Amino acid sequence: MVRNREANVLAKTFRDQMSVYRTRRVRDPETQGTVEKEILVYEDIPCALSQKGNDTPERQEFHSEKKRTHTIFTLPGVELLDRDKAVIITEAGQRFTGVTGRTFCYISHGETPFSAEDKT
Repeated sequence: MVRNREANVLAKTFRDQMSVYRTRRVRDPETQGTVEKEILVYEDIPCALSQKGNDTPERQEFHSEKKRTHTIFTLPGVELLDRDKAVIITEAGQRFTGVTGRTFCYISHGETPFSAEDKT
């Protein structure tokens, strides 16, 4: 819930949509064993995806996979954890899938590091 004027202003810039999945250990009802399962934490919430800086090409052993670093801006109260999986659809229709870091919370918004996977 947006509670202050700065948060209200920032919220108007959140034109992208994000869904977040978190891995949880759950008991499989058939085998009674513990398995890891992705659980939906947030669905289609407003956000703003921003580039951290200009990514320059790096020499990599595997050229088919690149990482791009970004920051996700969200409303106060949205908290992501290290290694959450995020899928972001930008206002322009681009789709980014990757892994988050832990959200740093401000009173007006949250900032979360995001490493997008760019598989070519």
